[in-house]
Amino acid sequence: MLTRRRFLRRGAVATTMMWPGGILPMALAQSNAASSTDDYRALVCVLLAGGNDSFNMLVPRDQDSYAGYASLRADLALPREELLALGTSSGQERGFGLHPGMPGLQRLFAENKAAFVANTGTLLEPMDTGLLANDLMSLPLGLFSHSDQIQQWQSARSDLRVAEGWGGRAADLLGGVNAPVGISMSISLSGNNVFQSGATTVPYAISASGDGAPALNGYGAPGRRGALVTTAVDEILASPQAQILGAEYAESFGASLASQAFFVDALNSAGELPASFSDSAFSAALRQIARVINARDALGAKRQTFFITVGGWDHHDELLANQAAMLPVIDTGLVEFQAAMDALGVGQQVTAFTISDFGRTLTSNGRGSDHGWGGHHIVVGGAVKGGEIYGDYPDIYPGNPLDVGRGIYAPTTSADEYFAELALWFGVSGSELATVIPNIGRFYDVSNTIPPLGFLA
Repeated sequence: MLTRRRFLRRGAVATTMMWPGGILPMALAQSNAASSTDDYRALVCVLLAGGNDSFNMLVPRDQDSYAGYASLRADLALPREELLALGTSSGQERGFGLHPGMPGLQRLFAENKAAFVANTGTLLEPMDTGLLANDLMSLPLGLFSHSDQIQQWQSARSDLRVAEGWGGRAADLLGGVNAPVGISMSISLSGNNVFQSGATTVPYAISASGDGAPALNGYGAPGRRGALVTTAVDEILASPQAQILGAEYAESFGASLASQAFFVDALNSAGELPASFSDSAFSAALRQIARVINARDALGAKRQTFFITVGGWDHHDELLANQAAMLPVIDTGLVEFQAAMDALGVGQQVTAFTISDFGRTLTSNGRGSDHGWGGHHIVVGGAVKGGEIYGDYPDIYPGNPLDVGRGIYAPTTSADEYFAELALWFGVSGSELATVIPNIGRFYDVSNTIPPLGFLA
């Protein structure tokens, strides 16, 4: 009879065969990874699903700019005296402030560990207000549509509907740098997603609770029931399968059991985190990511991407109350996560960033704001050239040529440039950047030695 130990050993070896580079003994894989952890890098993608009203997250604060903001926003405008002042290191003439519920990001911004990328959105070509006004610009598919825009922010394809994301394409290219232990470079806290899916890369989905990768119910558990379940499963998987589909399923199922056991052992062997997290679902997900990063040596990982969805940002009504409750949760989680990365000694090697379906209308619908286009995004990490607002924060005034109606501001920075900066930092070469961000050549010369936006060191 195949014992559980022998089965897991066989499954672990079988799993390595599915990865590029052939069979690599587990101990050797861990040894190789441990000797090169100084090259470790991770991206943490936070999707604010629904369309965050980021013009109330990052607000112009100098007197003249605020007056334009307050006039257009009307009942949605935050009081100027409540905004948390941001002092940019370049001393920009215009002053900016954060939503009053984000004091942690204000501090990270002052410590040069956080930055903002302003008025960013999906584009098919560089913004030209003259062409835009005359309906001569090519526009993204399904502009203002949740399903289309949320897909494009993950796929970096505003011209096609595709199921592969730019994080997955990066993993396809760089997957060989990780030890082939059966754990994907793409680790998701929100199940299957476009961002992390590639031609060969499939996200490894974990949960925020427990050890992240739950075992088959009863398998390997102590007691009589656990023994019966384990024996039954082992015997079924050890039985010869006459049909090819049955054989493939048995092999895949066995590899999954082996990966789960290996993953949990790796997390537990890494020990406790030297940092604490609060109780929100977002903080719990970030804590689990921190645990995985803490186990990077045992997992043989030199590159990893992580994905979290935080839903509920489609604020057609009660915008002020909803953001007052939700933005502090994002603020707290990001601050806790950066503290954990610093405590682990990888603060310079992990970058977290936000994406969202779109920005929202600057005008009020009487209760909240509606679907927009350009918006602002957060980038956090020790490698971030913080204390700055990158891109072009638009002047807010009636008749701005960027306003396509109802205070919907067209983006002046493409999502492609935003993603390209992150991909280059992650390790994608300029020569391969178009493989990961297919339309980047429309916005950036990939042979340039200067990054697209400059927010990462």
